[in-house]
Amino acid sequence: MNDHTDEPRSERIHNAWIQAVDLNAIPLAGLPQRLWLDSVLGCGDYEPRIHLQIDDHRLIELTLIEARSAGMHLIGLAALGVMEIPRTSAA
Repeated sequence: MNDHTDEPRSERIHNAWIQAVDLNAIPLAGLPQRLWLDSVLGCGDYEPRIHLQIDDHRLIELTLIEARSAGMHLIGLAALGVMEIPRTSAA
């Protein structure tokens, strides 16, 4: 963690595991977008929150339970999508 000597205790926020996912399939005005994901723990919080944000658009904040549920649904949808990809037959 970073040194917090210049921040009041009530304003301290810890970020961890910041990730970015390129969203090439959903261009906005012809430009690729990026999905930012991170874990944030503020002073006085009893658990971290998960933040999702596409570039500078509205931030979505999830509890750990909500993030886990959304993640499981994404994995399930991706698995279903893979099963829907047509198989090419070898001639």
